[in-house]
Amino acid sequence: MSILWAVVWQLQAMVFTRYGKCYMFNAAEEGKTLRTTMKGGTGNGLEIMLDIQQDEYLPVWGETEETAFEAGVRVQIHSQAEPPFVHELGFGVAPGFQTFVATQEQRLTYLPPPWGECVTRALDSGLFQVYSVSACRIECETRYIVENCNCRMVYMPGDSPYCTPEQYKDCAEPALAALSAVEGTNCICRSPCNMTRYNKELSMVKIPSKTSARYLEKKFNRSEKYITDNILVLDVFFEALNYETIEQKKAYEVAGLLGDIGGQMGLFIGASILTILELFDYAYEVVKERLQDLLNREEEEESHGEDVSTCDPVVNHSESISHTVSVPLQTTLGTLEEIAC
Repeated sequence: MSILWAVVWQLQAMVFTRYGKCYMFNAAEEGKTLRTTMKGGTGNGLEIMLDIQQDEYLPVWGETEETAFEAGVRVQIHSQAEPPFVHELGFGVAPGFQTFVATQEQRLTYLPPPWGECVTRALDSGLFQVYSVSACRIECETRYIVENCNCRMVYMPGDSPYCTPEQYKDCAEPALAALSAVEGTNCICRSPCNMTRYNKELSMVKIPSKTSARYLEKKFNRSEKYITDNILVLDVFFEALNYETIEQKKAYEVAGLLGDIGGQMGLFIGASILTILELFDYAYEVVKERLQDLLNREEEEESHGEDVSTCDPVVNHSESISHTVSVPLQTTLGTLEEIAC
């Protein structure tokens, strides 16, 4: 796996802040082979010792927005396809410490419109072959400075002449400040659809140790105080030889959307049919119960009419009073029906 990083020396003067030295390691240059590593962990990456030479820093005579009070270097880890943007995206490394930087590669994939807002287009100027947020911002700043000041800064690509300190102070710096104030309208740099970035975890230990102080004094012919104030060690390595993929997915594909619609329709249609069948079943039960009640009533009335017709009509006593009826003293008892009648 390959890795690219850049280091920029920071000078403590407004005019020369962006005129520091820039070193690039493992850049994709013609005729050079990219360095690779076969293992992860400390000692299997890049380890360098730097002397920041604070004595060479320009003095600070006044405080401005660009005044730098720190001492050290800035480092940015990025892919070969992305230009460095160290003064804004770099992290600081302080003297007097050994800084361990464990990095892990991430590959991000975003969706283009209408699902997302990523960009796949090429840059208009053709200064960079691959689109990235850093390349877009550098191109925008370069175009703005060249149009307004007729020069460019040292980190800007192109063929225009470099800005002199006077041009930088009088024109370039105010122009960049004005561009930053209205950057939302002039420089719209959206995320690319495919990008690679490196997560970082930093840890530090104090240098020099008591046992190595005398050795370093002899090696560099410097005092222990100078080593503490100016020497730093940077150790950059991969945490593991794998990468993490983060991919943006569509919330609904066409097939998934149609499937969800069909499933909902099937659910509601099935519920409607069941409801109709239940209504028919309820109506059938009600009609059946009513018919059974009517049949039972008719059967009761018929049985009651048959019971009444078995009895003889009652004799009118008013008509039989005028006749003489001889009743025998002993009569033969009949059945229960004859007695009742």
